[in-house]
Amino acid sequence: METTPKPAEAPKPKSNTWKLIAIVVVILIVVGVAAYILTITPATTANIIIQDDNACGATPPDTACLFNPASFNATVNGSAVVWKNNGGVLHTVTTNATLDGSLPTINSNVGQNGGTYSYAFTAAGTYHYYCSIHPWMKGVVIAK
Repeated sequence: METTPKPAEAPKPKSNTWKLIAIVVVILIVVGVAAYILTITPATTANIIIQDDNACGATPPDTACLFNPASFNATVNGSAVVWKNNGGVLHTVTTNATLDGSLPTINSNVGQNGGTYSYAFTAAGTYHYYCSIHPWMKGVVIAK
């Protein structure tokens, strides 16, 4: 009995599973990076810069450590005022309570270099503030 040889089978296509996985991973990375970039909060523009000489020595009071500008006009119920620390040491923005309690108090840690603090003024008045760590550093916000 004679048998006819079977025709040669066509080679099976190689599995593209790894290629497909690689493409999916690349797409997920691109989408993730794009989502991250789109959700980054834009840098806040500072109204008041906190400057220092990376030391703020207390004796005698270091005049290189200051709020710039020392006086700032704000709008009541307007945009928040932003303090940004461009110095190398920790600072605060602190107010004292008014005698009649008419103005709110502020006591915030601004942090070190690059740290920010923002405050939206809701009551008109003159807010005298200072750094509680370096009390000779003083400033004024006039909210109208």
